[in-house]
Parts: sequence; structure tokens; C-alpha cells
Amino acid sequence: MRTVKLEHNDDIVLDPTDPQLVKRGSLLLDGHECGEWEQRRDGTWIARLSVSGETIIAAGRDDLIERLAFSSP
Repeated sequence: MRTVKLEHNDDIVLDPTDPQLVKRGSLLLDGHECGEWEQRRDGTWIARLSVSGETIIAAGRDDLIERLAFSSP
């Protein structure tokens, strides 16, 4: 199981052309930055892994963290 940390980046980096975006930030797995995450107004949370290009969509924050913790490296 991996250690997952969702770093919240400053809100000024939000894309003003995307009104569905609530928050976004850096994704750290086992202490290494490896992608980004975002929270959407419809309640979904999305993680994009930079190396594999994989996108993980979850129903909430806890669900996203759990899925990332058990994902393959």
C-alpha cells in the first residue's frame, strides 16, 4: 500500500475557463510528486498520473486516496 498525499496548490492557479473546477493540486505517492488531482463541482475527484498517463476518477476524496494507495506503481 502506498502513502498518498494530495497537496492543495494556491487557488490562483485555477483555470478561470473551467467553472466546474473547485480545487486542484499536486499528487504525491510515497513522497514523490507524480501527477495532479482536482475536485469538480459535481462531486468527482480526478487524479492524473504523469508517468503512466493514467486518469483515476472517484466519487470522493477518500475514495480517490484509497484507489491511489492500492494502485500499481
